Amino acid sequence: MSNPSDQFTITVSRNELEALLRRIVREELTRLIEAQRPSLLDSWSHEGPDDLDGDAALLAEVLAQIEREAATPTPRIDWAAAKAELARAEAAGELPD
Repeated sequence: MSNPSDQFTITVSRNELEALLRRIVREELTRLIEAQRPSLLDSWSHEGPDDLDGDAALLAEVLAQIEREAATPTPRIDWAAAKAELARAEAAGELPD
């Protein structure tokens, strides 16, 4: 049997109740989806079978590219300069439609 002092009444509008229910459902669905989504640390399913020869070839290719970049660095421009160059080319009508 409940104690009368433990009971209370709250009055909410229909819109407030709908908003509360939508929020609860959205939070619960998000929680359930996140719980079922495996972390990359927990799931290695994106990885293929072990391929030591392929891994070694890939590593050699990356190291060779790093050496080429160090020997002949590619000139780079910062984002502001790239945007300015794009705006200049657009103003000059040099960009394709």
